Amino acid sequence: MSDIKQPYFIFKICILGHAAVGKTCIAKRLCFNTFSAHTKLTIGIEFYTFDLPIIIKNGEKTYVRLSIWDFGGQEQFKKLFRYYINGVNGIFMVFDLTDLQTLINLDFWYKQLNERNIFDSPKIVLGTKYDLIDKEHKKNKVDNLIIEQFITKHEEKYFYKTSSKDNYNILLVFKELTEQILNKSQLDYEQLI
Repeated sequence: MSDIKQPYFIFKICILGHAAVGKTCIAKRLCFNTFSAHTKLTIGIEFYTFDLPIIIKNGEKTYVRLSIWDFGGQEQFKKLFRYYINGVNGIFMVFDLTDLQTLINLDFWYKQLNERNIFDSPKIVLGTKYDLIDKEHKKNKVDNLIIEQFITKHEEKYFYKTSSKDNYNILLVFKELTEQILNKSQLDYEQLI
């Protein structure tokens, strides 16, 4: 008999956004603590898992297993979306802080969620590549006012700037989304560690 505990909770996390916004880099930074500026585009769907320590009632330490679904943002994979999104517990809506068009393209993913009546799953909007926003050659840098308008339009409460390269806010956003899932589902726990 094995001494390895089973996860106390298992949550499906989906990462949505246009191709090349950094979705895979977010997952790889969290799961493997690695970063490559030359990450290949995701073909279809890639899966990752990450275990977050949690303290449940009576002070018992266990963990939440995050099943992270990284969906290729290219046009040819969009028809797979209905299979991909089934059973989702939490969603990251991801755009590139240096490319306004990737924020605009998130409207497509919101439309897909609405068409499938996926309104209640906790969501966090993520702006990636924060390490690049001060580079002068990036003409399409997304203005904070435009981001605020987008978030208001979609009635979102949570937005974070991230950098997979610098490991900025990566673990934090996964913990935040996990807490939202736990609280929405009214699951009994004391705290994430």
